[in-house]
Amino acid sequence: MAVVQRTIAPAKPKTGGLRLQLVPLLLFAAGAVAVIGLLRVVQTSQVTTAGFAMQSLQQEKLELGTNVRQLEAEVASLSSLERIEREAKRLGLELPERVSYVSVNVARPATAEDLLPARFAPAQDDAPAGSAAGGVDGSPEKSGWWQDLLNLLPFH
Repeated sequence: MAVVQRTIAPAKPKTGGLRLQLVPLLLFAAGAVAVIGLLRVVQTSQVTTAGFAMQSLQQEKLELGTNVRQLEAEVASLSSLERIEREAKRLGLELPERVSYVSVNVARPATAEDLLPARFAPAQDDAPAGSAAGGVDGSPEKSGWWQDLLNLLPFH
């Protein structure tokens, strides 16, 4: 009897194609989980940092509020009448023996411009267009159409 020597090639498994497609999918899923985990850690770190910053700002606000209250108390103690009288006596000041009052028979200024001395008051040439000074001949200047439109508005 003759023996035939043949090499038989091993059969390829049918699931090999599926395994090759599954590896990239698993790698992608593992990478996505890692990225999501890192993003979560970064987010938590940022929230923690912001919380510490907020806490330190609140502490600073409390300290500044305390300083303000201390300064208010100091101002109140320094402005007390007893302290002012004591300081005046220390400086050699005395109460006046006679008090004089002066009455002024001039009307109170009607506008803020009347409060200024004449040398500081704006000249009539400096008056803006459309002001109460009027035109060159003294007649009131015509306002622009947009000013007429603004005057029609209820809030103006």
